[in-house]
Amino acid sequence: MKKLAIITTLIISCIQFAQAQGNIMPFEVPAGYRFQHRIKGPEFKHSEVLELAVDEYGNYLVATFRGEKASFVYLYIYNLYTWDEKYKIKLNDNRCELYNSFFDEDGEHFYVNYDVFRNKFKKINLETNEIEEVPCSATPKGCRKLEQQLYRVDAYTVGDMYFIFRDDKYRNFIKIFVKKELYVPKDQEEKADPAKGGLILINPQDMRDLEAGREIEKDEIIMFYDPNSIDAEGNVIPYEQDEFSAYKIRLTPNDLGKLKKKISFAYDKLVIKLDLDAFEEEAKNQ
Repeated sequence: MKKLAIITTLIISCIQFAQAQGNIMPFEVPAGYRFQHRIKGPEFKHSEVLELAVDEYGNYLVATFRGEKASFVYLYIYNLYTWDEKYKIKLNDNRCELYNSFFDEDGEHFYVNYDVFRNKFKKINLETNEIEEVPCSATPKGCRKLEQQLYRVDAYTVGDMYFIFRDDKYRNFIKIFVKKELYVPKDQEEKADPAKGGLILINPQDMRDLEAGREIEKDEIIMFYDPNSIDAEGNVIPYEQDEFSAYKIRLTPNDLGKLKKKISFAYDKLVIKLDLDAFEEEAKNQ
């Protein structure tokens, strides 16, 4: 009976922890903030932000993303305020506990805890990309008692200047909002804009998503298939700009038909075409 009780307790604890890690409630942007920037995660179907953390010394934003398989995760480090990618790696350790990971004061190393139950760390040199396993005694915080925590998918920078969080709808994206008094509009040349031209390639997964009525995001432009995209007079309903400075393009039945026939078309100066290499590669792997 005693052994059964212990096993039952362990099972319940594991279930509760797994539920706590997976069920993160959506939240609203606090009042007084404006959208500033968006970061996209790795390019594969089920990628999503798992955890976010801000460097206590004010140098970096760090994020983990779900991998293609459950056996590994992606770790990305970005420079704060410019949001440029500083470092990325695929960790084959299944876990990466950011709430118990930290940078050194000089911003040269990141100590990542890769075991939820033990003080196991890898030291990453952000300049040379060298990685080595180190004991907890060699980390800036030393050996501390581990306490399991919920994964956070929101964070503030020092002084609450920026609010950073995982997009509730597009879970592979990180959104960054800034206090209104600090908001500086982006250079117009940096904004996604069909009138400025460019090329968008539609891969096999994009086509499946479009046909299923799901939105896709390509180079900060959101696209979706709308079978009712023609108004009462027979005119195509044009693209629009949403509240997050991304353009939404409605694809008509005629547009989708062109893609299926491998015919490219354009919205203003933005050319949309099938990624034939990606379709050929997928066919080879089937």
